[in-house]
Amino acid sequence: MTRLPAWLGGVAALAIAVIAVVSMWGLALPLSPTSGVCAAILPPSAGCAGDARLLPAIIWSMLAAVAVTTALILARRWRWWGAVAGAVLVAIVGCMGYIATLYMRPLLFG
Repeated sequence: MTRLPAWLGGVAALAIAVIAVVSMWGLALPLSPTSGVCAAILPPSAGCAGDARLLPAIIWSMLAAVAVTTALILARRWRWWGAVAGAVLVAIVGCMGYIATLYMRPLLFG
């Protein structure tokens, strides 16, 4: 059986982080609605929250960068297990960031 190189986990973590950050900013960046009218629903659709989604997107993008750095360190130290743990960490941070940006709560509390 061949062993996967540790850098592959770092690449997976980076790919997960890119998907998460692009999704977060896809919600945060349209500052005006595309249809011109915003429905009164919660959470508001993209473009209907004004700049309320910018702060969560900024905070969680930075946390995703820290998670990727941690994933790369784990992959270097503990090889395969570290790579898997790092990728899982980045996936968790990415999902939490997307939810925080969607519901406009920077730290998911309150």
